[in-house]
Amino acid sequence: MPYVPTGVSTGFRMLSVAAPPLAVRLGARAFWRVGPPAPVRPADRPVHERAQRGAVLVGGERVITYRWGDSASPTVLLVHGWQLRASRFAALVVALERAGHGVVAFDGVAHGDSSGHRMSALEHVAAMHAVQDAEGPFTAVVGHSIGGLAAGLALHDGFAADRFVAVAPQAGFDAVAAAFLRLAGLSPRLHDRFCAYVARTFPGGTPDARARVDLATHPAPPTVPTLFVQDVDDRITLPGDTVRLHAAHPGSTFLATRGLGHTRILDDEAVLAAVVGHVAAPLPAVLGR
Repeated sequence: MPYVPTGVSTGFRMLSVAAPPLAVRLGARAFWRVGPPAPVRPADRPVHERAQRGAVLVGGERVITYRWGDSASPTVLLVHGWQLRASRFAALVVALERAGHGVVAFDGVAHGDSSGHRMSALEHVAAMHAVQDAEGPFTAVVGHSIGGLAAGLALHDGFAADRFVAVAPQAGFDAVAAAFLRLAGLSPRLHDRFCAYVARTFPGGTPDARARVDLATHPAPPTVPTLFVQDVDDRITLPGDTVRLHAAHPGSTFLATRGLGHTRILDDEAVLAAVVGHVAAPLPAVLGR
């Protein structure tokens, strides 16, 4: 979610009352601004630097890919969240390698070392397909935040993977917009106006973007065992949204945590063990291949 300084959020609160149309226009401009790429955290640098790098083209932008482990091993695709980068999965990369898996990740458009200036969930989906063509096949896909949303939408549309894990996933267009309004200081009364404006400016001119980008109404296939992981103290992805996604995916598993927030959840040992356990578990006989 774009970072909005306190002074700016104060201004948005005032504009929400005094000039709602202007608040919506300026809010949408801030919404699409990804900002400078997140740096690689010192703790993640050893994993980041030993990756085998590649690149794919997505809508004319150069998307950087990363591979760890034996390419002949069952390989898991990791899809990062907003304003993060592939290296933020370093702890999970290590855990998956120890379990005998290969791992592939990528920096989304306008993130990390990839090119571009703005990104949507659907561009993340397009990047997944491009990476699959270059680095696949994948036995599982793990997505965090908007990466969880994108991964689920991709699976709904036919992306091939046997298992799915969504960590603190955004539920859809409206959930992403609501989180931005909440963090930016814009009044929730502007939600529908804001969504309509953002939909009109959606990258690629996607028709009906608000309806299209919704994982509850476009769920991953029931044949793909799914795990949802959500922290009850997350301020970006509200726990109720993930509970709704869990309900929209019959047979899925739900793991709740406490005190980890939106990103520290990616480093928690219990969460890592649950993710690896889900990815590595044998498929039910009826789904076996």
